[in-house]
Amino acid sequence: MHLPAALGRIVFSRPRKKRRADHGGAVVEASAQEGTDLISRLPDGVLGTIVGLLGTEEGARTAILSRRWRFIWRCAPINLDDRFSFLCTIRKRLHVISQILAAHRGPARRLALTAPISSSNFSRYDDWFPLPIFDTLQELVLHFPSNPDHHEMPATALRFRCLRVLDLDNCTFSASACTPSFPCLTYLSLRHVGITEELLHAMISNSPGMEHIMLDTNFGHRRLCLSLPRLRCLAVSVKCYNRVAQIELEDILIEDAPSLERLLLHEVNYGPSVRITRPTKLKMLGYLGTGFPIIQLGHSIFKAMVPVNLVDQLSSVTILALKMPEPKLKVVIGYLTCFPCLEKLHVKFLIYSWTSFKCALRWNPFVPIECLDRSLKTIVLQLYAGLRTHVEFAKFFIKRARVLEVMKFCCIGPYTTRWLQNQHRQLNINSRVSWHAKFLFVRDCDLPLRFWMDDCFSRKDPFKETR
Repeated sequence: MHLPAALGRIVFSRPRKKRRADHGGAVVEASAQEGTDLISRLPDGVLGTIVGLLGTEEGARTAILSRRWRFIWRCAPINLDDRFSFLCTIRKRLHVISQILAAHRGPARRLALTAPISSSNFSRYDDWFPLPIFDTLQELVLHFPSNPDHHEMPATALRFRCLRVLDLDNCTFSASACTPSFPCLTYLSLRHVGITEELLHAMISNSPGMEHIMLDTNFGHRRLCLSLPRLRCLAVSVKCYNRVAQIELEDILIEDAPSLERLLLHEVNYGPSVRITRPTKLKMLGYLGTGFPIIQLGHSIFKAMVPVNLVDQLSSVTILALKMPEPKLKVVIGYLTCFPCLEKLHVKFLIYSWTSFKCALRWNPFVPIECLDRSLKTIVLQLYAGLRTHVEFAKFFIKRARVLEVMKFCCIGPYTTRWLQNQHRQLNINSRVSWHAKFLFVRDCDLPLRFWMDDCFSRKDPFKETR
């Protein structure tokens, strides 16, 4: 938690007088070079709001600052997180949480239960959730331990009508559960969650202010239809391996989302069809790959990544990410034609893929492409191996991108100086049309430390470039 800079300069102690001797031996009084404790003069309500934004341990420690602060945390809106640094056993952790809930006199603002516990202790949730302290809960993060038999979502957790953030992991909604209703919800994250199509649509439709949705490898529903006027970011991922005979997402229909800015799809071999039928403010799109049967953007249609009907242009898109089993210029040019204001292009190759696809689109290499002439400034080639097909693919952009500033080659392994010199010669960089462009070679092992979608809503450009 970062407090404003102005508050960071305020100290929590009174100015003290120090005694020191001058050059003549006389003792004089000197004021310590310390600030005035102005923050303690704030009303209790303001102090409680500040303390409520701190973590559980940090908030509790404010009680030792002075008498003025002793009871602030106990009455402030609490941010309760079960990952305590000083506890190591499940039994102690659960006991401390119960003690906090019993002693705290203020409401709970946030509840995060993410530390692993045994299934025999799940009954504690049914004891805690009905407590009055959670009547106005705004954020709920509930992660269950990874288990093939997903734990059922507690029915008592569906009563929080003031929720603004809901983050669930490894659980299922009972088919007989009451329809979830969170009218204040703005952020929804479901990972490895089993939920029927009816319940999912009801949860989303009952939250008209939804702005961010993260759906990661869920099951129990095949179709998702969205009509959310405030939706800004949508991230979707499905299983790319160990697929079983489960009902999984196959079709995403975005009917009415005029505020949508980010549509992020995991680079998978299997993916749902995506249809955007009405205008949006889409700025970021990707990864698009052959695993998606149909991508429809307005009236332009791509089947298995191949353009079959190019009609509409999406001038708002500035960042595009593609995943290709092999370099296909015709396919990429089909996308570039749809995005005349594109500024950054990610292309990720599949080095060890035997998948091939054909593009029947007729293409004239001399036809002007608007984004290459006016806006495309950055190109990132991921898993670049220096193969002949990779080199020819890159040379097209070197010769055609007139305003290119940076072209980054993310290589899959260590490279030598001799290999770099050979690449510069093959790419014929001196023939570039943009003389101020820079060409960078960096290492990319394609083993991200975290799932790239974890930061997809907070980062300016979430698509992974290097480790």
